[in-house]
Order: sequence, then structure tokens, then C-alpha cells
Amino acid sequence: MKVDVDTVDESRNGWQVCISVDLSSEELSRLNTDSIAMIEDFTIDQKDSNLFFNCFLNTAEPWEDETLEELLKAIKFEVEYYVNALLE
Repeated sequence: MKVDVDTVDESRNGWQVCISVDLSSEELSRLNTDSIAMIEDFTIDQKDSNLFFNCFLNTAEPWEDETLEELLKAIKFEVEYYVNALLE
């Protein structure tokens, strides 16, 4: 599994973030696609062996002193956690 930040688009109120996950053929065969809809906070699209996790980071949220880079790193870890949960 390869997890990368695909896009980060800044808007007036925050950032639209897309994290891509490239699954191996073995991982893809174990993917429970029925459970994808149960994951909250992300819109998830599947294209072939790739999953795209989309979310919006609102600047009004209390991110304390975290930089955008730190937030993206945390989101990548969260996405990896979710994908591992989807693999049966």
C-alpha cells in the first residue's frame, strides 16, 4: 500500500485535500468495498487499484499550532489506518 497526498487546494475557508492510496493486487482482492461507505469525514472514490480520500480542512477548526504539513501527515496516518481496517 502506498499512501500519498494527491492534491491540496486552498480556498478562502481552508484546504480541500485528496489522499491517494495505491493498493497492490493482493490488497485489492482483500478490500471490503461494502464498508467504505461507513467511513466518516472522508468522501472516498475508487478507481481501479486506487482509493482517493477527499476531505476539507476548515481554517475555523482549532488546529492549535499545527502547520499544514503536520496536518497532512496526520491525515495520511488516519487514511492508512482506515484502509488497513478495510482489508479483510
